[in-house]
Amino acid sequence: MYPFIIALFAGPVIVSGLLFILPKSISRILIITAAVVFSSISVYLITRTDQSLQIAVPAFMHQAVVIADLALLLFFGWIAYRRKNLLVGIMTILQLAGTIWLMNQPAESAGFVFNIDKLCLFMFLLINVISGIIAVYSIRYMEEEPCSGLRKKYFMSVIFWFIAVMNLVVASDNLEFFFLFFELTTLASFLLIGFRRDEISVKNSLTALWMNQAGGIAILAAIIFLRYNNAGEASFTHLLQIAAQPGFMLPVALLAVAALVKGAQMPFSKWLLGAMVAPTPVSALLHSSTMVKIAPFVILRLSPALQGTAVSTVIIAFTGFVFAAAAFSALSQDVFKRILAYSTVALLALMIMMAAAGTPVTMAAALILMLFHGLSKCLLFLNAGIMEREFHLKQSTDMDRLAERGPVTSFIITFGFLSLLLPPFGAFIGKWFSIESMGGFAQTSKIAGALVIAAIAMGGAMLSLLYFKVIGVLIARNGNDDRAKPEHIHPIYRFTNYILLVLIVAGMGGLSYLVTEFLAPVIAATLQQPVTAFTSHGSLHIGNMSMPLLPLAIAFFLLPVVLYAAMFIRFKKVDRVKEYMCGEKVNYSFSSYYFSVEKITPWFTVAGILFFITLLAVVIL
Repeated sequence: MYPFIIALFAGPVIVSGLLFILPKSISRILIITAAVVFSSISVYLITRTDQSLQIAVPAFMHQAVVIADLALLLFFGWIAYRRKNLLVGIMTILQLAGTIWLMNQPAESAGFVFNIDKLCLFMFLLINVISGIIAVYSIRYMEEEPCSGLRKKYFMSVIFWFIAVMNLVVASDNLEFFFLFFELTTLASFLLIGFRRDEISVKNSLTALWMNQAGGIAILAAIIFLRYNNAGEASFTHLLQIAAQPGFMLPVALLAVAALVKGAQMPFSKWLLGAMVAPTPVSALLHSSTMVKIAPFVILRLSPALQGTAVSTVIIAFTGFVFAAAAFSALSQDVFKRILAYSTVALLALMIMMAAAGTPVTMAAALILMLFHGLSKCLLFLNAGIMEREFHLKQSTDMDRLAERGPVTSFIITFGFLSLLLPPFGAFIGKWFSIESMGGFAQTSKIAGALVIAAIAMGGAMLSLLYFKVIGVLIARNGNDDRAKPEHIHPIYRFTNYILLVLIVAGMGGLSYLVTEFLAPVIAATLQQPVTAFTSHGSLHIGNMSMPLLPLAIAFFLLPVVLYAAMFIRFKKVDRVKEYMCGEKVNYSFSSYYFSVEKITPWFTVAGILFFITLLAVVIL
């Protein structure tokens, strides 16, 4: 297995370098081949690996990591100086100070650096399959990007380098290595968000840089705490072993803070919302499979130490607030990609909440949401790019009657939203598990539990309202033409869409098998305890919860029929008018159905800051 793991670490880096020097025609073949190979390796590893694998590195690699840290931080300092950005400069100085302090401490005992367990293999699958699809999609997308051929090579090169870094960050057990790769993902997001080099892109890339650096500072603080207290090796494995000792919840809380920052939880959501100015493949990468999924991954990694603690309670309450607030904020958005961005922030909050609860059922909910959110959001973002390129649409108000001009695109986007909303899709199952599992939390923390359940219900209702309104705009028709003519879409766009559709449908149809054979072992390995998951008498059982499968099976066959009827069946020789408007034609703005939240958004930020302060206070005090 080790050669395959090394291939996931080094292979994307090699591809990244080759894309700079190979001609365009060969680069296309290389991108497609690499996407298939890395996806196949990740599938093979999760199906064939039963035991955790540990990888140690030579002693000189630890010194190399320190040198790489310094070089990266000096580059950040140069960016701060060049762009005259005070916040990036402050964050860089703080990180440099922490790194230099660590350099002057005695070297810790060397242990294994990488821990390839079931959770890591799950992330490999998510990262490499979805990122591979995005890379293939980018072949066509970047052909129409108004930039030089060298810049296009640079873009594709950074994408594969980013994939390599993501594989490394989820495999890292040693916290110093984890810090380096965490900051390299920050660098990659800075480069990708600022790719177009216009004023707004540069501004938003700098925001992403300093906000993610704040997460890096939290990781450094956790390492410094462990080294200062001679707590032994600074690693996830060792930290979980000592977290129950007095005082050692602080580094756990600091790592949780880093995860919340990377997961764009308020008040740090601005960096992810600002990423929408980048080319669409960047939005898909950051939102679906790579950057933000570090957040629930880290909380899942820490869940054995978090379960039942005050830190867990604060995280659950905080993310409950963010779930409702982000869904609420999405209601007044009109730009299609910002609608997707706000819903990503909300659903990330739900994933983190479930991971922090740390029970088998909540962890199953988190994993299901991570997987199906990744697939569905990737599908939606890729089609946002298709709408921009093929139909020149960015605003939801402009999408009215897209079903007439682009019925296939409209159908796929509608399917994507429904996959986040209705049964039998995985996202719905994840939300169901979330509400069911929070009953146990409410029994131990009555007030907080009641508020969290209310927040989940309110946030879910607002997201449902949002998705249905977008779907209503997508499938609207004026009734003047009964012919449905499928639009011509580039083969690469069609191929990537069809692959994602097949994966979503396959996951939907084989959900019970997926949970019992793949996700349950991930949960058991993470919690280091047996997890009951089986199918019996028409129900899926996991932990202390059961879910009937018959309604899901009915929905599996009924929903495609209803969706097809709504999109493609036309009624002939009938009058078609707007309901309740006496036949009058009404031009409306999608966002006018809702209300502006601009005046209260700053209060969401203030509330987020207070939650972060509370998180640290409950540990320190």
